[in-house]
Amino acid sequence: MSKKSQKKTLLDLVQPLFRRGLGEVLVLHVAGDIPLLGYLVYEKGRLVIKDEKYLAGIKSSQLVPIWESGVLGMICESGNHEWESLTYYGLEQCDLAVDLSKTRHGALQAAENQYGDNLLDFVGSIYRGYQLMLDNHFLPVVMLKSLRGKDGSSGLAVCDMRAAPVPLSIIRIINGDVRKSVERHLILEVEDVTLNAEQFDTMFQNYLSKS
Repeated sequence: MSKKSQKKTLLDLVQPLFRRGLGEVLVLHVAGDIPLLGYLVYEKGRLVIKDEKYLAGIKSSQLVPIWESGVLGMICESGNHEWESLTYYGLEQCDLAVDLSKTRHGALQAAENQYGDNLLDFVGSIYRGYQLMLDNHFLPVVMLKSLRGKDGSSGLAVCDMRAAPVPLSIIRIINGDVRKSVERHLILEVEDVTLNAEQFDTMFQNYLSKS
């Protein structure tokens, strides 16, 4: 396949994902010597990555482990699921020949939340998946690398930024950005919201005052 055909195939995959919210999460692109980490936006009719300059001074070669040993799963369109955001599939839901070390496999297998969700076989909204990763000390970013799910779906790889030898100061900044995005969107997912009496009163005070 020519580079032009590969680019078109990737664009065909990215565009529908963008319409479902891909522009709300950080995307890492490591083609060339200078990596880009930022948000997808339309600029002059083209989809481009608006680089956030988080990786200033970092070379693409330093980030190779993110793809080679940091794949966590994939994102794809939601299909028939009840959530409207993109869907996240854990690694065991992906059709990917991955040889995980015992240490890394153990870390992924141990990554759970209080609801019993396990990161390895997780299927859910991208933001619930991201929250699960963050809570278990993974730092998810999307890479422009296509993956397939075992159900035949096509998507993009989600990888762990912590897999690369990046300075802790940079990791903290990226982690803060990802957390803000996740927290902002999880508020909108009613299934994940548990309100205490004070929060309920604050959110619905206009209705309560009329009753």
